[in-house]
Amino acid sequence: MMKSYDRIILGAGMYGLYAAGKLLRSGYKTLVIDMDEEPFARGSYINQARLHNGYHYPRSYSTASKSAHYFQRFYNDFKNCINDEFEQIYAVATDYSWTNGEQFQRFSDNLGVVCDEIKKDKYFNPHTIDKAFHTLEYSFDAILLKKKLYNEAIEAGGEFLFGKNITSIQKSDENGVFIITVGNTGYESPYVLNATYAGTNQIHHILGYEQLNIKYELCEVILCNVSENINGVGLTVMDGPFFSVMPFGRTGYHSITTVSRTPHETSYEKLPIFKCQQFRDDCTPESTCNCNSCDYSPKTAFVDMVQIAKKYLSPDIKIEYVKSLYTLKPIIKASEIDDSRPTIIRSFSSKPDFYTVFSGKINTMYDLDSIL
Repeated sequence: MMKSYDRIILGAGMYGLYAAGKLLRSGYKTLVIDMDEEPFARGSYINQARLHNGYHYPRSYSTASKSAHYFQRFYNDFKNCINDEFEQIYAVATDYSWTNGEQFQRFSDNLGVVCDEIKKDKYFNPHTIDKAFHTLEYSFDAILLKKKLYNEAIEAGGEFLFGKNITSIQKSDENGVFIITVGNTGYESPYVLNATYAGTNQIHHILGYEQLNIKYELCEVILCNVSENINGVGLTVMDGPFFSVMPFGRTGYHSITTVSRTPHETSYEKLPIFKCQQFRDDCTPESTCNCNSCDYSPKTAFVDMVQIAKKYLSPDIKIEYVKSLYTLKPIIKASEIDDSRPTIIRSFSSKPDFYTVFSGKINTMYDLDSIL
C-alpha cells in the first residue's frame, strides 16, 4: 500500500514539530515519522532546558550571536512554555577556565546582553570563582512545548507515525519522490526533511549519503531538589570543565550537569557504537533504542557531579538526587576546538528534495524557515 504526502519529516523532536506546524499552516499535507512512541522522547526533552541567550559560548561568537538573535522570538512564541521566574547567574572559575571574568564581561557587552557583576560570595566559594554575574536567561519546559507543538500540528491536520522503524528509503527520479517504507506500507513525497538529530547519520546510511563528521556522547542529565537559598536561581560556572545547576522548565526540579561527568561514554564512529549495545539485539549502530527507557543505562554519576559543584558553591547550598535522564548527544567534531554549536542545514537531493537539519540549539530552529 502506498500513501502520498506533500512533505515527510523524519523525527518528532523540537525541530521536526516546528517544521511540521509551519508546513501544515502553509497548506502542505504532512507526515511525521518517529521511531519512539511519542514526540520529544530523546534530545529535545533530555538536556539542560536552557533557553540560550549567548552567554554559554564566549569562544564561539557565531553560536552566541545566533542564540541571542533568536532568544526574544522564541520567548514570544512560547512564553507559556517557559520558566522566566528565576535569576540566572553565570560565574567564571579562577583556575582552568578558558575565559576570565573580565573577558566574559567584555564578551557579553559586545553581544549586547545583560551582564551585571554581583558579589561572588552570595552563591560561590570566593576562592575558586573569579567573578559572578546576573544575566538574562530562561528555561523552557519540554513537556509543555511538546503539548503545544503536537496539538497544533494535529489540529492543522498533521499525521504522525510513532513507534516504527524505517525499513528502507528509495529515491525515484522518474516519479520525483522519495519512497519511505515502514513495515508493509510505503509513504511517498517529493520532499523529505531529516530532523532526527542523533539519528542523522543512520538515515544517511540507509540512503548512501555522506555522513556528518560527528561524535556521540551517552549523557546523563540529573533532576534534583535544591536548598531554599537557590530554589529560584540558576547557577552556571564557565568556561571549562565545570557545571550547571538550574531550573528544569516548570517542573519544580533543577537539573545538574557537568562537562566531565554528564557524558558517560563517547563514540567517535560515524554511527553510534557503545558497549551497552551488546546486551540488546534491538539496539544497534544502525538503529539505537531510547537510552532513557533502557535497563542497561549507566549508573548515575550524581555523587561525582555534586563533588565537582561543591568545589565552587557556597557550603550552605544543598543538592538532592531525584531522577536520572539518559540520551545520546551528537556533536560535530570540529566543535571541540571552540565549543561551537552550529545549526547545519544541508541539501542532499533536489527534485525530489532531501534536506538534513542538524540542530545546534533549541531556539536556532528558526533557521529552518529558509527551506520550509
